Amino acid sequence: MMLTIARFRSSAPVAGASIGLIGALALLWFTRRGPLTLPPLAYLDALGAFFVFAVWVGTALSSALHTPSEHGWRFWLTALALTVGFLTSQTPVIVAVYVLVALMHASLLRRSNLSATLRSAGVPLLAAAALTSGYGALALRGAVRFDAPFAGAALDSFTFWFVLLAAVIPLLPSGALAGDMGFETISHSPPTRPATRVADGGMPSPHARESVDLFAFAWLYPLMRLYTLSPWNEGWSFAAMALGGGAMLWLTLGALTATVRSHRAERHRRRMLALALAGIGLSSGAGLAAGCYAVLVSMLLVVTEDPESATELNSSATVWGFPPSVPSWLLSGAFPMTAPFIAAWMIIGAGAAGGVTVLTAVTWLTMLVGALPTVIDTPAITSTRRWIGGGISLALGIASPLVVRFLIQPVIEQLQGGLSVYGDINVWPWIGLTMVNSARTGITTLPTIGAAGLMVVLSAMVYLLSRLLRPKPESGSSSPASTASDEVLNDLCRAVPWLGEATTKAPDHDNR
Repeated sequence: MMLTIARFRSSAPVAGASIGLIGALALLWFTRRGPLTLPPLAYLDALGAFFVFAVWVGTALSSALHTPSEHGWRFWLTALALTVGFLTSQTPVIVAVYVLVALMHASLLRRSNLSATLRSAGVPLLAAAALTSGYGALALRGAVRFDAPFAGAALDSFTFWFVLLAAVIPLLPSGALAGDMGFETISHSPPTRPATRVADGGMPSPHARESVDLFAFAWLYPLMRLYTLSPWNEGWSFAAMALGGGAMLWLTLGALTATVRSHRAERHRRRMLALALAGIGLSSGAGLAAGCYAVLVSMLLVVTEDPESATELNSSATVWGFPPSVPSWLLSGAFPMTAPFIAAWMIIGAGAAGGVTVLTAVTWLTMLVGALPTVIDTPAITSTRRWIGGGISLALGIASPLVVRFLIQPVIEQLQGGLSVYGDINVWPWIGLTMVNSARTGITTLPTIGAAGLMVVLSAMVYLLSRLLRPKPESGSSSPASTASDEVLNDLCRAVPWLGEATTKAPDHDNR
């Protein structure tokens, strides 16, 4: 009986997250053509469905790659509350959801040091206060429902700046306001095992930090939702884009100078959220596609981060002969065709299509420099979750046309009324992506699935030629297998003259 209960408790989180993920996929399917309104609370559209999908795919991956005791009731309540906030048009309900999420994140702190607790709680609570000011102003001006006919008239600079501030504050690293305060791990272990506290300058435990970081992308939703109300003016777009680009630079330099590996990894993850903010600020279809894709990448980086110590079970130095540095390369953005690389390429193409060359240069710089701390300091062994993350990163990068086509393109189409024409994205699901400018002229092109297929064919050809053209073995050590290979090589060299002279002369060869 106890064994059955233990098995149920271990499989229940994965089963619950899988149900939520299936529901999110169904929601994406039903909203792909247009929004569905269910008065007075529900508003189902592609933007809300995308963020619901991001929440539950992150929850499913985290539940599958971690033990059940690592996620408490706050983790699941946060996922459910955000789902409600993404599927309603009531601005007061959205504010209430985010205030609840901020309070739950702040409650992870221990209360032995009041001043330190207030400093650390400042990150989620300040973001919630800013969002309350912005969306509260919308509600007071008559936009209680953002899908109301005249809700766009309530959007002004006061509202926008506070909502933008709510999106920027969560980009701060966990130690930016925390100083030397302590956190407490919410432990679900048996009573005989005391809850562990972190001695790393009072920073949050890995599990508590992941619970907070996993849902950090949710603070971008209220900002993107403003496109439903009305188009942004140039000043708003420039502010969001400048803050996103500046945060990318700041986080990249912080990762480069950090002395603790966990701090470098944290800044690398938040750099993806800054990239998403810059893409949203471009106010174009291409920028929005880059921002949504970066949201998925940031979630992947959170759930596949290595533990603090290298003694985790199911860790290994090599997998199939690959060194432990391979997952770090696949998750760094330095390796082509991986998800972080594709995210950077998309924002570069979106910036070039919109004529924002400064953002393009900043993204190039941060992509090159930001990959260094990740690939230089690699652990001696790598956890299984890290290897899985590297594989998902490669698959997500190769399948980026499919991801953009089925998950992100409906968002762009339904928010088209609030976007500018300075940059769009063309998707060929089995070939690649192209960023185009306002004249529909291609600016950057990235072949993905087609290129991956060609790479497989090329690799097979190179392998075949390397087998055929290998050096002839020493005399006396020949075998039937090597003799057959030499015969094939001689026939190939006689048939194709530019491959070189045959190793043995034909019987009818003229020696003159």
